[in-house]
Amino acid sequence: MKRKIIPFVVAIVLSCLVMLVSGLFSFSGLATAEKFNDEAAWSQPYSSAESMKSIDLTGDGQEELFIQNNANLTVYNGDGSPLWSFNYATPKTTLGDVNNDGVEDIVVFYPGGVDTIVNGQASTIATGLSLGAPSRVVVIRFASGPQIVLGDTSGNLLALTLNGQTLWPANIGFEEIRGLDDAKVAGQTYLAAAAHDGSVVLFDEKGQPLWSHDQNPIRRMRGFDLNSDGNSEIITGSENGDLKIYSAKDGSALFEKAIGQAVSEVREVELNGDPSSREFVVGGKDGGVWAFAFDGTTAKQIWSGSLSDKVTEISGLDINDDGKQEAVIGDELGNVAIFTDSGSRNNLPKHSSGITRIDIGKFNGERYVIVADGNTVSAGKVTISSIPGFQYTPLIVGLLVSAVLLIIAAILASIPAKPEVKLSLQDKSRESLEAERRMLKESIADVERLRKSGEMSGEAYLARLKRLRGDLAENEAAFKTAGYPTKTETFACPNCGGTLELGMDKCEYCGQVILS
Repeated sequence: MKRKIIPFVVAIVLSCLVMLVSGLFSFSGLATAEKFNDEAAWSQPYSSAESMKSIDLTGDGQEELFIQNNANLTVYNGDGSPLWSFNYATPKTTLGDVNNDGVEDIVVFYPGGVDTIVNGQASTIATGLSLGAPSRVVVIRFASGPQIVLGDTSGNLLALTLNGQTLWPANIGFEEIRGLDDAKVAGQTYLAAAAHDGSVVLFDEKGQPLWSHDQNPIRRMRGFDLNSDGNSEIITGSENGDLKIYSAKDGSALFEKAIGQAVSEVREVELNGDPSSREFVVGGKDGGVWAFAFDGTTAKQIWSGSLSDKVTEISGLDINDDGKQEAVIGDELGNVAIFTDSGSRNNLPKHSSGITRIDIGKFNGERYVIVADGNTVSAGKVTISSIPGFQYTPLIVGLLVSAVLLIIAAILASIPAKPEVKLSLQDKSRESLEAERRMLKESIADVERLRKSGEMSGEAYLARLKRLRGDLAENEAAFKTAGYPTKTETFACPNCGGTLELGMDKCEYCGQVILS
């Protein structure tokens, strides 16, 4: 009976494992019904981009691609051909309309000076600035007018007019500025600034701080109005993995979560298609990815995922025009993946070097994913294809495999037990029968010795002894059948039929008292 049950037990255990893996593939998004493809459009050599943006810089209604590294900035047409190129030593750049013509321009902060580039024409607006090495630059459109705000590697800030006149200086720490962003309070624009040493400050248009915080060393800071109430939320990510959200209105802490690794990037991505509430995606130094939704008071995690190495860039792209953006994420090993609103991961072709920047551009009416790695910048058109029902294929396969396992178990259980092989003692010579008799007696003596020494349990001893004595009885019968004289030394228990030695008055197997 036990032999028949074992195959079913094994089959059921294996079936449970198969269905568990099938369910994981079906419902975690590992086997998605949507597949993303990247059709390469163009590629240009460009090393280690620090900044990149697809935007109209000429006023022709078509987007160009702006890109900058530590020695150069270049603007490409939508077909990948170079439009302008300028060389600078360790520049930091930003985009903003500096001549009020409705077209974005380039602002370049380099050691000691500031240039503006308007439709390919460079002009110097400030020199001899008493700042350290450039760290950040931003154009902030305050209610009183736009300002260019510079940040250096020593925690210093300096605000200029669009003509390069000094407005106000400030200092928020002693380490490099890691974030400059605009922030809304009751619909009015302010400046949010953060330094690596953990300082976070909100400034008005005169450089006066409204509030400040000191926290763990900061790697990233972003300002977003996540719930469209006219007040921004300030998101910071620290070196020790703390993710914090402050209210721009009064600096109060709204949310805090330890994600377990240093925060390397934070970006807003419209994952649910509802513009009244915004989502953001966080990338970690060890490859972790988390998506959060903000409800006005706190953030709720939507999904989490991972890449192979440090997350270096995050961008949002609505690939299938459903109003929901997919998160396009790159890492330091050159991997690029698309995460859907449910968190399922879809890999795009891997690059030969680490990803430095990702942006979404619209060239000639078509959307492209632009990816800059350590050596090149390339544009590709991402498409999506659906396979109806494919998501549940692993479950179907799991059920089929489980059914096959149960069928195999039933077959194994139905196979009759293999008949016990016994040595035939019939038709043998007297010498061979005597040799077998000696062998059986020696085996019986060995079993009794093992029992006395405690090396064999009582149950095993009786089972083995019963078998050997039975073989000895068959040996005696074989002597008689062959007509050879022999001494009878065994008899059968009248109650259980077990073979006993002559002279025993009690059966060792069933305990029956035997009358002699």
